Amino acid sequence: MGIFHTFPLSSGAKIRILIAGKKELPSISLDPDTQKFEISKLTGISKSAVHILNQVHGDAIFNSETSESFSFPEADALIGESSGKILCIKTADCMPLFFWSTESSKFVAVHSGWKGTLAGISEKALGQTFSVSILKNGSLRVYLGPCASGKRYEIGEDVASLFRSEFPSCLRSVSEEKSLLDLESFVKYRLEKNGIVFQFESSGICTMGENSDFFSHRKKETGRNLNLIWKED
Repeated sequence: MGIFHTFPLSSGAKIRILIAGKKELPSISLDPDTQKFEISKLTGISKSAVHILNQVHGDAIFNSETSESFSFPEADALIGESSGKILCIKTADCMPLFFWSTESSKFVAVHSGWKGTLAGISEKALGQTFSVSILKNGSLRVYLGPCASGKRYEIGEDVASLFRSEFPSCLRSVSEEKSLLDLESFVKYRLEKNGIVFQFESSGICTMGENSDFFSHRKKETGRNLNLIWKED
């Protein structure tokens, strides 16, 4: 069933992460109702508990605790706290990032393409979710799902220049006009730059890989990977 992980919390509850790709999902329908139906089938949790965003590659952050799941807000990060509430991030090369703390009831899902990463969506979402002590005491956990890796994610000089001015180590030149961008290394740099202490784990899967089981927009695949996080008591 795609990628499935369980992480324990100090309270005795658990964080569940499930990432579904080509083998689990139909590639023909991208509407939220169909996606919620598929998520319910995969998790056994009601569609009414699934929160999906209208992702726009920005830095808006939405708190799922203050809205019903039938809303479809324009945002690229979701904050959750209630058990049994599923937060969904849709990707097809962008980074799906999950954040939680072993000492907190809250958890975060972030859709982070190059625009959102530069705009600081991850650090902004963390600042809205967790106390300063949580962000500094080493209890923060980060999980990165399948995305376009620095081995294959090619960008033009217009985008590369924006990253080079801040953290040139995330780039590898392949020609005068093209570079490979490692978004994972850049988001780690940004978190550290903001004094955030974290333990990072990655799926290590590149969506653009030749035999990847996960959808890639750059390979002209129409489906979307569904990246899910929820808390279970």
